[in-house]
Amino acid sequence: MSTIVINVDDRSSAKLFLDLAKKLNFKARILTEDQKEDWALSSMMEARKGEQALPVESALDILAKIGSK
Repeated sequence: MSTIVINVDDRSSAKLFLDLAKKLNFKARILTEDQKEDWALSSMMEARKGEQALPVESALDILAKIGSK
């Protein structure tokens, strides 16, 4: 399954795309602002899933070094 995200500027364009998707028998819906933020956060988390996590102390040490310059 693939997912397409389309950002539109006005409600009438959103309705047009939603109606077209439904006529083509695709699952489609308009997301609320909260749902869009949740989707974006989830996507970022998934993209970084394989990365090695650094301990918080290391991140604070790096920030302290940057701040002292």
